[in-house]
Amino acid sequence: MNAPEMTTFSSPSAHALTLNSVAAVTFWVRWSDGAVEHEEEWHVPRFSVLRESLFLPKALGDGLFGLEPGQSLHAQLKAGEVLDAWLERDCVSLPQHAFDRQLLPGIELVPRVGRFYPQGVIHGWQGANREDRRPLRVLAVDAETITVDLNHPMSRYPLAVDLTVDSIDVEQDLDGGFCAAPLDQLLEFSGMAACLPDGSNTEYMSDVALLRREDEAPDAEFYAQPRMLQHLDARALQTVNALYQRLIPKQAAVLDVMASHDSHLQNVSLSVLHVLGMNAEELAANALASTRTVQDLNQRETLPCASNSLDAVVCTVSVEYLRRPLIVFAEVLRALKPGGVFVLTFSNRWFPSKAIAVWSLLQDFERLGLVSQWLGESGFVQRQTFSSRNWPRPQTDAYAANISTSDPVYAVWGYKPQPSQVER
Repeated sequence: MNAPEMTTFSSPSAHALTLNSVAAVTFWVRWSDGAVEHEEEWHVPRFSVLRESLFLPKALGDGLFGLEPGQSLHAQLKAGEVLDAWLERDCVSLPQHAFDRQLLPGIELVPRVGRFYPQGVIHGWQGANREDRRPLRVLAVDAETITVDLNHPMSRYPLAVDLTVDSIDVEQDLDGGFCAAPLDQLLEFSGMAACLPDGSNTEYMSDVALLRREDEAPDAEFYAQPRMLQHLDARALQTVNALYQRLIPKQAAVLDVMASHDSHLQNVSLSVLHVLGMNAEELAANALASTRTVQDLNQRETLPCASNSLDAVVCTVSVEYLRRPLIVFAEVLRALKPGGVFVLTFSNRWFPSKAIAVWSLLQDFERLGLVSQWLGESGFVQRQTFSSRNWPRPQTDAYAANISTSDPVYAVWGYKPQPSQVER
C-alpha cells in the first residue's frame, strides 16, 4: 500500500517504459489540510506514455522513460503546480437568493458552512450554468448573503506524489485517441475531505433530522436473518485487509464493532478478537473471533470492554448506520489503550433505508471529512484518511459484466492520545 522508494537505474531494458508503452501504473498523493493527513491511491490500468505523460508535472513526465515494473518516481509539488493556484478573487459573496435550493429534483439544498455543492446552485452568477458540476464550498452564511469559494478544493495544498509502474503491456501504443489526465481525475473531489481553511468544523449536521433514517423500525428486525455475504468485491476487501495489517500492531487485542461473519483481519497478528454485531449466526461463523456479543449500538452504546484494554477497534462498512456516533466514538476512546487506533472503512454501497440521512446527501470525500470530524470531536488525535480507487473489478465478481471498476475504499483513523499528547 505504501509506494516504493524511488529507484535509480542506468539504461532502459527490454521490459522498461518507452514513449510507445502502455502500462498499468498507480499514483499516490499525500497532503495535509493542517489538521488531518490525507492519502489517495488511484490505479490506471492502461496508462499511455505517449499520450498521457504530457498531462503530468515535469518531474514525473520526464522521469518515466526506462522505468521497469516495481520502480517508482517521487515528486514534491507546490500548491498550483498540478491545479490552478488558489485565488482570493474566487471567494465571493452573493445574495441569498443566488443559491438555488431546488437545483436537484426532490432534494432541498440547504447552504451549510463548510459543505460542498455543485456550482450549478449559483447558475446565472459568476459564469455558472445549471449543469455546472464543479464543486464550490460555502464559507459563510447570514440572513442576506452567502459567501462561496469557487477555487478547486485541492488548490491550496502542496502535494507529495508517487507513481509506481505495476506492469508493462507488450502492446505498443501508436494510435491516437482519448487522453486522460490521471492526476486531475485523482484530485477532482479529494479536497472535499479537508476541514475549513481556519480549522473550524463543517456544519454537516446542524439539524437533528440529518441523523434520522428512512426505516426507523427496530434494527433487530432488519438484521434478524443472517447475511453470510460480502458487502464489497474481493479487490476492495483486499485493500481493507492490507490497511488493517498496516495499522494494527502485533499481538493486538482488537474489537470489531458492527461485525459480521468476516472481520477482514486475515494475517493480522491478534492476541484476542472481540466481535460485536447484530446477528448471532453471523458472529458464530466468524472463525477468528475469541468472544462474541450480540448488541445494537443504536440501543445501547456502552461497549463490553474494560477501559484502556484494546490496541485497536475496527468498523467495516457500517459507520453510516450509527444514530449517535459521537457517543459510540467516546466509548471506543474509553476502551482503547493510550496510543490505540480506531479504524473505520466504508465504500459507496450501503443499505439506504438504515443509513442516517446525512450520509446520502454527501459526496464520497465529504463522508471522509464527516467521519474524521467525528473522530476529532471525540478526542482522537493524529487523524488520517485514505482512499483507494479505480482498480479493475475481479472478473469472477457477480457485477463484473456491468461494473468494470472495483468498489472504492475509503478509510479514516485516529489514535487515543498518550497522557501528555494534545492534538495541534
